[in-house]
Amino acid sequence: MKTMILYASNYGFTADCAAELKKNLHGETRLVNINSDKIPALNDYDTVLVGGSIYIGQINKKIKKYCLAHLDELQNKNLGFFISCGSPETIEDYFKNSFPETLLEKALCLENFGGEMRPDKMKFFHKFVSNMVEKSAQKDDTPAMRPLPEHIIRMANTINNHS
Repeated sequence: MKTMILYASNYGFTADCAAELKKNLHGETRLVNINSDKIPALNDYDTVLVGGSIYIGQINKKIKKYCLAHLDELQNKNLGFFISCGSPETIEDYFKNSFPETLLEKALCLENFGGEMRPDKMKFFHKFVSNMVEKSAQKDDTPAMRPLPEHIIRMANTINNHS
């Protein structure tokens, strides 16, 4: 089985999650950061896992655009989708807004890998918004954003069981 993990990562959390996912998958796996790497042809892969972080309710535009542009090719693959998001109560909406419905219906798994603030790497606007979100969560007594490594393992197990 050959797998491609196509992802977008702005500040490194999603890249770290994608790398951890790769470590837990059987077979040959290639990591591709849509922001910096050349994207290989899909016909070289049996399985394609696609994901990215959610900022201000949206996934990276390049990920969304790629899925739409390669809709027909992706429908013929084993698929999985993941997001990095610290707001688990709106996960279903984030998946629906991020990926084409026909691909979500075909996916073997949809996972949220959680989130982690990395303000030292953030641009000013994201740092500002993140501070607002964090203050709002504290005020509303919402659970703190945290990584969900068990979801990475669950996704890897699902994919490994379908190879």
